[in-house]
Amino acid sequence: MEITPAQKEAILHYARLGIVIEPLDDVILVKQKHLMNGLILTQKELIQRARSVFPVGIIKPSTFSLQLDKIDLPWVNKEMLELGLKRNDLIKLLGFDKSSLSLILSGNREMTRSMKAGFFYLFQLMRLRNSVSEEMNETKK
Repeated sequence: MEITPAQKEAILHYARLGIVIEPLDDVILVKQKHLMNGLILTQKELIQRARSVFPVGIIKPSTFSLQLDKIDLPWVNKEMLELGLKRNDLIKLLGFDKSSLSLILSGNREMTRSMKAGFFYLFQLMRLRNSVSEEMNETKK
């Protein structure tokens, strides 16, 4: 498949945003590798982005895939510190009981897959909330 300079530039632009567009012989692959601003794109949104670069052709999207193996106790503690969250915040926001959360944060209980996902999406939500809050404060000035 021939790629124009404008298409190459657009592919690089999307790559900086965490979206990989890979034209092959008979198909165009588009994948969200990482999140920008906490936004997870749908298959439809990925197809739209690829279609903006390649108006014709078969497009195969691959949405963001959460890598649960990278979510562990040190990661949770780092995120809590960066976001200024305390144990009581997690208890209220995630619905964990105090003793279960204490066991998890002390390393005496393994996190389940759903717990890891809960931590990930809570922290993404908090980052997005902080970002929106900062923008609102800037607008008020």
